[in-house]
Amino acid sequence: MIYRILTCFVVLLLVSGCQQGVPTAPRSYQSPTITPAHIRLTLVRAQIPKPGLIFALPDGNPAVIEQRGRIVDLADGRVWLDVQSLVAQNSPERGLLGVAISSDRMAVFVSYTRVSDFATVVGRMPLHNGAPDVTQIKDVIVIPQPFANHNGGHIAFGPDELLYIGTGDGGSANDPQQNGQNPRSLLGKMLRIDVRDPQVAYTIPVGQPVHSDWLPEVWAIGLRNPWRFGFDGQSQMFIADVGQNRFEELNVLSLTQLGGANFGWNVREGNDCLVGESCASSGMTGPVMTYPHTEGRCSITGGLYVANHALPAVDGALIYADFCAGTIYRYDRMRGQTLVLDTSMTISSFGSDGAGRVYVADYDGGAVYELVEDS
Repeated sequence: MIYRILTCFVVLLLVSGCQQGVPTAPRSYQSPTITPAHIRLTLVRAQIPKPGLIFALPDGNPAVIEQRGRIVDLADGRVWLDVQSLVAQNSPERGLLGVAISSDRMAVFVSYTRVSDFATVVGRMPLHNGAPDVTQIKDVIVIPQPFANHNGGHIAFGPDELLYIGTGDGGSANDPQQNGQNPRSLLGKMLRIDVRDPQVAYTIPVGQPVHSDWLPEVWAIGLRNPWRFGFDGQSQMFIADVGQNRFEELNVLSLTQLGGANFGWNVREGNDCLVGESCASSGMTGPVMTYPHTEGRCSITGGLYVANHALPAVDGALIYADFCAGTIYRYDRMRGQTLVLDTSMTISSFGSDGAGRVYVADYDGGAVYELVEDS
């Protein structure tokens, strides 16, 4: 634990959750209770360099992103995609960071840091018999990055079949360029675009821009570094937004509520005003849960809505973790935050396969585990 805490302050973390500061307990925090001890992790595959997002391939097998620019099938170890030649690998927060497969299984989208200029790029390539054709990759959207951290990078299709793109505030500390609250910037946002027509890069969905002075791609503002977000398969979305030096936050709301939402950064961190800043929070959307940087915690790793009756302790709930402390939590509106498992891992992602099995990536350990529950 001491090693992880020291590491958190010495190096720039993958999700930039560590910065010096004296935490104070936020209003919404309560010490979590512990679930029964029959939940455990079993090793699926080791020797994975800097594993990130875990997701289901078109055939249902689980796969994991290697930050250096590869995607590996966890079932047999084969390389499903290799874009290392395109990807910048010179920073803990750059690399191949996101992937999303269209519902018709005709295209795969990847989010990565471009080696030539360190911009965030979302690219598209066709799928042929479940395999990506990297020779036909095309840029969908390119977002310049002013700093090496807070690159966000997660992408996902919503139940509306639109592509959601989470972007960090551009990096450094305290959002020096004021991107989070600037609706004319693509940074510090949740973007929403329509990529269903392969003949064009993207179109703007009906109902955007939400406000006349917003860029048309922008669906919500005021985010710091939404490293992971996702959906419950119906109408709810969660966004795990990495905090600066005091609080981590979890936002959960419907897609209807999300349109036009302002999550408060850099006016607020969690529910609290930033030191020296006015807190004009009128019209801002507050998190459903925050936790402080105590007990070795420093950076929230969302997350996955679990739909698996073989895991009754977490079935139907959202699970997430803290990158530094290795603790895994569940959240639902009835019980709030509950501790599921305490590990020694640096958890960079959760994911599931076509059968609904749940997986956890250990970034520093270079391994992927399955979350199982003994009967």
